[in-house]
Amino acid sequence: MGEKLQVNPREVRALMFDFGGVLVDLDKERCFRAFDELGIDLRPFIGTYKQSGVLSAFESGQANTHEFCSAIRSTFAKPELTDEMILSAWEQFLVDVPENRLRLLLKAKHHYHLSLLSNTNPVHWALGRERYFRYDGHEVYDFFDEIFLSYELGVEKPSPLIFKKVRDGLPFAPGEVLFLDDSPVNCAAACALGFQAIEAKKDGEWLKFFDESGIFIGE
Repeated sequence: MGEKLQVNPREVRALMFDFGGVLVDLDKERCFRAFDELGIDLRPFIGTYKQSGVLSAFESGQANTHEFCSAIRSTFAKPELTDEMILSAWEQFLVDVPENRLRLLLKAKHHYHLSLLSNTNPVHWALGRERYFRYDGHEVYDFFDEIFLSYELGVEKPSPLIFKKVRDGLPFAPGEVLFLDDSPVNCAAACALGFQAIEAKKDGEWLKFFDESGIFIGE
């Protein structure tokens, strides 16, 4: 179930979605197994909603893709691993964006300004952009008016700075923007800066917050 925080559907003019866990399904265990096969235990670096260590550096833009791979090799003393081997395992984190979520985005875009705010990295975003948002002749910018990515902004959720950057980049007052994220910490951080927010649990349960035409109706 999603948990309402500060939501007034009548005031919502813009929707801002998280990527991983809300739009795209994730499989951390599959990713862990792929790295296990490389002799790497990635579990200590992947939290419930946020990464740490070398993974955080990758998602905050402090490391590019090659630097990320180099850091994996040095951190785990695996000099024999190629970039391709590491990135192939890293891609196993993402599963798919179900078509019913893509259809909802297209419907909602008739009524709202849509944006994406994600803690992500160049590898996962390229995968999402090129594979998961190719639907019925559409591509990613057919779904969103604005896209905010942590590795481009240089900061991750739940830092207030990322929400300030988003606030400055959107043509709406924060109270007119509804943020949907699977992390209660991220939702609380957004609310602290005046955004409306709702906790969108995994498996697409948040779809029930919209009617058949894509209008947000709340719980």
